[in-house]
Amino acid sequence: MDSKALAARLSKKYETRDPFRLADEMGFIVVFAPLIDMRGFQQRVKRQNIIYINDTLDERQQALVCGHEMGHHFMHRGMNRIFMNLNTQFVTQKFENEANLFSLELIFADEDLQPFLNRSITDAATFMGVSVQLATWRMETVPPYGEWAS
Repeated sequence: MDSKALAARLSKKYETRDPFRLADEMGFIVVFAPLIDMRGFQQRVKRQNIIYINDTLDERQQALVCGHEMGHHFMHRGMNRIFMNLNTQFVTQKFENEANLFSLELIFADEDLQPFLNRSITDAATFMGVSVQLATWRMETVPPYGEWAS
């Protein structure tokens, strides 16, 4: 699934790039709790989607986690990463990377990031509040001026 197209479709349909507003519009329950050794996770219980977010994170990180967990919901439905980590030899990092990229594509439109094409990747990472590696992945999908997708 193309995470960038999905993020664009959702942000257009619900007229927001705010993952909390999007979660609310889509009927997710978002719970802030003191999670130990975890930034967040999502689950589905009795046909209800729930996103848990570590309440010790700052607002920016909480938004990134919310978007990340929504990415898992849309792109990895039915997968249980914790089970896979503990009980299989399956490498789950690919799914984490996809959810991270979805979160960045949801929160930051190409137009928001385009000015960083002429700056250092560290500046882009600082702006987004993510690692240089994540910023690099996101910035690789930002087209130059005038080449916006319709």
